[in-house]
Amino acid sequence: MAIIRRTSSRAQRLLDHHRLRGRSYPALRYWERLHLMLSEEAEKRGKSPPPPPLVHGGLDAEATEADRMQRLDEQVAWADHNQLLHKVQMFFDAMPGSGWEEQGASRRRP
Repeated sequence: MAIIRRTSSRAQRLLDHHRLRGRSYPALRYWERLHLMLSEEAEKRGKSPPPPPLVHGGLDAEATEADRMQRLDEQVAWADHNQLLHKVQMFFDAMPGSGWEEQGASRRRP
């Protein structure tokens, strides 16, 4: 079971910035890249790895949008706790708008 860390105000502002723009969580390919980047940083620093993304299919098939948003929150909190929030912010800033899943998009799909 993942340890849920409290999100700092800086981390919460980063998440709020994207949520206010209707962004839930990164699309799979970007989320996998984010996780790989954070995992590599964890390995370099001798830290425990960040929580993995909740992806479509497999064991996470029943994950809801809220579950995935919560997992992104956990990853950002992990990054903040490990002094990597700036890397997450740079990663998000470099992502195109199309690299995000829109809030409520899963409910609008047929």
